[in-house]
Amino acid sequence: MTSASDNGSEIERRRRDREAALRGRLRRRWISAGIVVAPVVCALIYMFSIATPRYEAESRFFVQSASGQQPAAAPGAASLITTGNAGGMMGGFVDGWAVRDFLLSRDSMRQLDQKIGLRQYLVQDGLDPANRLAEDASEDALYRAYQASVHVSFNALEQIDVLRVSAYSPEHAMLLSRELIGLAEDFVSRLNAKGVSDKLKVSEASLRHAEKKALEAREALTAWRTEHGNIDPTATVQMLLNHSSQLESELNNAKINLDKIRALGNNDHPMLRPAQMQIAALQKRIDGVRERLSGRGNTEATLLKSYEGLRNAQGFADSNLTLAQQSHQQALVDTLRLQRYLSIIVQPVATDRPSSPRMLTLLLEALALGFALLFVVRVSMSLLKGLRHG
Repeated sequence: MTSASDNGSEIERRRRDREAALRGRLRRRWISAGIVVAPVVCALIYMFSIATPRYEAESRFFVQSASGQQPAAAPGAASLITTGNAGGMMGGFVDGWAVRDFLLSRDSMRQLDQKIGLRQYLVQDGLDPANRLAEDASEDALYRAYQASVHVSFNALEQIDVLRVSAYSPEHAMLLSRELIGLAEDFVSRLNAKGVSDKLKVSEASLRHAEKKALEAREALTAWRTEHGNIDPTATVQMLLNHSSQLESELNNAKINLDKIRALGNNDHPMLRPAQMQIAALQKRIDGVRERLSGRGNTEATLLKSYEGLRNAQGFADSNLTLAQQSHQQALVDTLRLQRYLSIIVQPVATDRPSSPRMLTLLLEALALGFALLFVVRVSMSLLKGLRHG
C-alpha cells in the first residue's frame, strides 16, 4: 500500500511540474509576442493619432550646355568613343552635382526664406516629434526641417537631377518645388556670368591693348608725313631711282655721240662742244639725284629709314590687332559653348494622397525593432540565468 501511494504522489508531482512548465512556456511566449507587437502597436498609434501627413511633389531637370549636351548616357558615350572628347559629359557631371549641392545648401534655404517666407510652410506645432517646428525656431532648426523636406538626387548615368519636396499640403509642395527650380535657374545663370566673364576678360584686355598700339602707330606715321610733307617716301625714292636710270641711259647715249664726233678727227667740229656740255649737264644731274638719295644730311635715304621704321611698327601693330580680334572672336564662340540652361523634363506635380508616413514601411520597421528587442531580452535573460546558476 505504501508503494502504490508513493507512485501516485510521484505521478501527481510530475503532472504538476509539466503543467507549471507549460504555463511558463505560455507566459514566455505571450511576453515575447508582447515585446514584438508593442513597437507595432506604438507605430499604429503614431500613424493614426500623432503623425502629420505630408505630400510630395517630384520634378526632374538637367543642365544643358549650348554645345548640345544631352541628358542621356548613350549619346555621350557614343561621342566619347567616336571623338574621344569627354568635355560635354564632364561638364554635365560637374553642373549636375553643383546644382544638387546648391539646392541642399544653407544658402539656398536662406534665399528661399527671403523670397517666400519659408517658415510659414514648415512651422508645425502638433505632437508629431518628427515634424515639429516652432515659429521662433533657430536657423539651425529651420535648416534641419528644410533638409527633411527637400531631397535632391543626381543620376550620374542620365545626368538628371531629381527634386522631391514634401510639405503639409499638395499646394505647398508644388509651390516650394517651383521656387526651388527658380533658384536653380538663377544659380545656373550666375555660373554662366562667371564663366563668360573669366573667359572674355583676358581676350578683351588683349584686344584693347592691341587697338591702342595700332592707333598709336597710325598717329605716329601721320605725324611724320605731316612734318616732312611726304606721303610715301618709298614712292619718291623709286621715282628718283627711275629718273637716275633714265639719266644714266641718256648719259651713255651722249658719250657714244661724243665718241662718234671725236672719231671724225675734227677738233673744230660744231657739235663737239654741245656734246661735251650735254655730258657735263647729265653728269651733274645724276650727281644731284644721287646726292638727294644717299648723300649727307636730310636725304631720301634718311627719311626712308625713319619712315620704314614707322611703317614696320604700324604693320606689326596691325598684325597684332588682327590676331587679337581673331582670338577675341574665338573667345566669344567658346563662351557660347559655356552657356548653360536649366531644362525641365518633368514639372512638379504633388501626390493626391499623403506620401508619409508610409504605413507598410513603418510597420516593417516596427516589427524589425520588436524582434531586435526580443533578441536582446532573451540574450539578457540567458546571461542572468547563467550568472545565477554559475
